[in-house]
This record gives sequence, C-alpha cells and structure tokens, in this order.
Amino acid sequence: MSDDALYKMPTIDLSARSLMTLSQLGFFVCFTYWFSQGAESNSDYIFPGLMAVSGLALFLSVPNARMGVTLGVPALMVVMGLATKENDMVFWAVFMLAMFGPIAYMPAMATGDSTLGLEDDDRMMRLGIVWLAFTLLMMFMMSSLVPFAMDGEFTEQDFDEVEYAMSIDSTQQTIAQVGLAVGVIGVMVFLLTAVVGIRTYDDRVIMGNWKMLPWHGGAMAAGALAIGQYLWLVADGGPAFDFMEIPFIISLVGMIALPTCITYEDG
Repeated sequence: MSDDALYKMPTIDLSARSLMTLSQLGFFVCFTYWFSQGAESNSDYIFPGLMAVSGLALFLSVPNARMGVTLGVPALMVVMGLATKENDMVFWAVFMLAMFGPIAYMPAMATGDSTLGLEDDDRMMRLGIVWLAFTLLMMFMMSSLVPFAMDGEFTEQDFDEVEYAMSIDSTQQTIAQVGLAVGVIGVMVFLLTAVVGIRTYDDRVIMGNWKMLPWHGGAMAAGALAIGQYLWLVADGGPAFDFMEIPFIISLVGMIALPTCITYEDG
C-alpha cells in the first residue's frame, strides 16, 4: 500500500510492535465502553463515538490521526463544557491531553515512524520525556497504588459520580508498598539510562558484565502499575467487577513496557 493511502492495515502477530499497537487500540476500546455506559440521549454517545473513531484512526494509521486525537478530543470537551456550562470539563480536557497525547504518539516514536520527521536521537529523547510524563501521570494520579501504599485506603468516583471508599488489609498494603518502590526505581532507572544517558556497562558506571537498560525500568514501572490495578480489583468496598478492567490492565502494561523495549532494545 502506498504512503499516500488513507489508511494502512497493521500486521497482527506476536511481535512487540504488533502487541504495542493492540495495546494502544485497547485503551480506546475500554474508554469507548466506559463512556457508553449509562448513555440515554444521542448526545451521550458523542464521546463513545469519538473514542471509537480515534482508536480506529490510530490503529489504521490514518494521516494526521495522532494530531487529531491529541488536540481534537480535548478541544471537543472544552467546547461541550462551555456549551453546557460544565466548568469541570476544562479540567478533564487537560487530563485527556496529558493522557491520550502520549498514547497517540509513543508507538510511532518507538517504531521510528517516518511521518514524524525526526532523527533517531531526537526521537528517542522525545520518547523518553513523553514516556516519563505518561508513566508519572498513570502511577501517581490515575493509579490507586500510592494511596494504598501510604494509607491502605483509596476513594474512587465512577462515571456516574458514585463514590467508593476502598480499603485493603495489611498484607495487601505491604504488596502496594513493594509495588510503589519497584515503580519508583523503574522510573529512576529509565530516567538515568534513557534520558540522562548513563549506561551501567560503560566507563562511568562499573558493574561488571551486568547491564541495566532502559527497558528494565519500563518493565518495573509496568509491573508496579499492574500491582496497583490488581489491588484496585480486590479491595474491599470497590465497585462491582467490570470485565473491561482486564483488557485495560493489559493495555496499560503494554503501553508502559513495550515502547521502552522496542526503542532501546540495543541498549
């Protein structure tokens, strides 16, 4: 298929690149489902439809899809917030920009998509910064890992504004603390090896033949977030089990771990 085609069907297999593409799509599938829950009027289907179209556009590599998803979704939220006089929509628009921007761009940066027009060094540096921003957002603002590790409690509000006061026992809190420690170490490993550029096998850091690579940090951060999501599922006082949480966890782990593995596979 030519580069000027309106879409390009991705190759689906068990390679890291293919799994990363499926992880990206998985995010939008989950949000399409969640936004559609409780929809009653036609206007309630705007955001589910937008999520579905955005996910498919990225999956099929539609031209300008990344920019459209990154800016289009928040812009629509701002417009709807102003139209309905719901000021909190502006906050959610900023959140969507911070969340879906990295989701839209990280796979392209990881695979070196030519449409980005970036040299490899610039691409890898920008990916490192975007990955850090996304991972910190998911770990410290969107995950229950930190409050569970600190207090053993977490308050969650669903899309219907129903509030849940969740708690875990002491053993689970210890697991959360270990997970948080692993996550912080993973972020630091990635920061030092991918962004700062320190390698554990060069002249600056002597560690024998053992190597610490950027994807090691990515794997640790992904594991920490998986622990946080698991504890959210098993906590007392939480919402009823939603089967879409499973693909969301898989997609989250994939979007954290796989870009680092693909981009920095050679160290």
